[in-house]
Amino acid sequence: MGEVLLRLAEWGVGTERGGTMPRLPHQPDLALDAAVSLLTSVQAGGGRGHEERVVTLAVALAQAAGLSAPQVRAVRWGAALHDLGKLRVPAALLNKAGPLSGEERALLQRHPVWGAELLSPLPLPAAAVAAVRHHHERWDGSGYPAGLRWGRIPLTARIVALADVFDALVSSRPYKPAWCEREAARVMLRGAGSQFDPHLARLFVGEVLGFRDLQP
Repeated sequence: MGEVLLRLAEWGVGTERGGTMPRLPHQPDLALDAAVSLLTSVQAGGGRGHEERVVTLAVALAQAAGLSAPQVRAVRWGAALHDLGKLRVPAALLNKAGPLSGEERALLQRHPVWGAELLSPLPLPAAAVAAVRHHHERWDGSGYPAGLRWGRIPLTARIVALADVFDALVSSRPYKPAWCEREAARVMLRGAGSQFDPHLARLFVGEVLGFRDLQP
C-alpha cells in the first residue's frame, strides 16, 4: 500500500506533472483504498471528506433507483475515484478563488479522462471507469469530455454527477461559501432535464435528501 501511495503522490502532487501515469495494483479493492487514501490526504479540489460523502450519496441514490448489487458496487467505485484525475491538476488551480482562464478551464476539464486512463488497466467494472470519465457530462449534451446527452451518458456517471454537484454546493470552497442543503436541493431540481437526468434528480432530492415537499 505504501508503495502505491508513493507512486501516485510522485505523479499527482505538485504543480506540473507530465510524466507517465503510474499503475495502480491489479486488485480492485487495494487500488480503491490506495487512491481514496491519497485523494483524501491531498484534498483533490473537493475538500476533506468529499470522496466519502459523494460515495454515501451516490450509493444511496443507486439503491433508491433499484440498481443491482454489482451496479451499486460500480457506483461506489466510480464515486470514490471520480476525482482521481485531479491529482494531475496544479493545486493552485484547484484552489483558485477567482475565475478561470480559458487555458485553465481546459486543463481542469481533462481530469475525468486522466482518471479513467489511470484506472483502465485495472479489472474494475467498465461502468465504474465510465462514471469517472463521464461524471461531468450534462443531460442536455453541453458537458465534457465527450458531450454525451440523455441516455448515452452512462447511468453510473449520471448518479455520481448528482452526488458530486450536491456535495460541492453544500461545502465551502475557496471561491464560495457553503449553501444550506435545502437551497442546494432546489438547485438540483432546477437542473433536472438540463444538467441532470430528470428522473434521478427528483429521486435524489425526494428520497435520498428527503425534501419531498420540494417536488413539483
